[in-house]
Amino acid sequence: MDLVEAKARGFESLVRHPWERARLSLVHRLIRRHVNLRPGDTVFDIGCGDTFVAEELARRYPNVQFNAIDSNFTDELIGTVRARLTVPNVALFASLENVPVSKPATLVLLMDVIEHVPDDVAFLGGICQSAFVSGDTRLLITVPSFQSLFCSHDRFLGHYRRYSGSTLRALFDRVKLQREDGGYLFASLLPVRVLQVLRERVGGSSDAPTDLATWGGGAAKARTLAAVLTLDGRIALALARVGIRIPGLSNFAICRKSA
Repeated sequence: MDLVEAKARGFESLVRHPWERARLSLVHRLIRRHVNLRPGDTVFDIGCGDTFVAEELARRYPNVQFNAIDSNFTDELIGTVRARLTVPNVALFASLENVPVSKPATLVLLMDVIEHVPDDVAFLGGICQSAFVSGDTRLLITVPSFQSLFCSHDRFLGHYRRYSGSTLRALFDRVKLQREDGGYLFASLLPVRVLQVLRERVGGSSDAPTDLATWGGGAAKARTLAAVLTLDGRIALALARVGIRIPGLSNFAICRKSA
């Protein structure tokens, strides 16, 4: 969960939003497919938010070190998050400059991050040139899809843009990243967002909090909806492997530095 959304919830999230659960499941599937995480490896989760993803992945890979970085972390917030961590292999940082680097990371996560920065070329290019990214490092990137769907959801979260497959590939070309896999996820959510955008354009928008910030469903409902969204994503991943890419609300890519 983005820290903006976590703050709106008062940092209480006893029942995780179905989209968060489904995204975690799909990201883990992509990691298993493309990255061989071994004991002693390091993962950087840049823009980690409230550390839900980092913690859950660290639980699955107990011998891998996870560095969770978010520029919105304060010393007080780091203390609060650290006090509730349930896994020992997650370290928290407010800046990449504070992370000790002894060797390149095996995996860098940028999950719904680059849409938050004014200059995505400079930001992603800087990461690619950093000491923790080598030619063997994989970058797993997710972004919101289609600039035409930019709405109150994006303004609340501080987004500068959304990405189509072509604009994401153009970004990768500029920073010398080679995409090894990619496509869209959550096709079932696309009509919902289209209706939201149309409603806002007709009736105006108050930039209300996002669904993640206001989610109040119970555990059973969350599990059911997460299962539906996970199936949606798995179908999209399977189709992408044979070259069929159906539009969805999220865009993903697995990349590495070009030779």
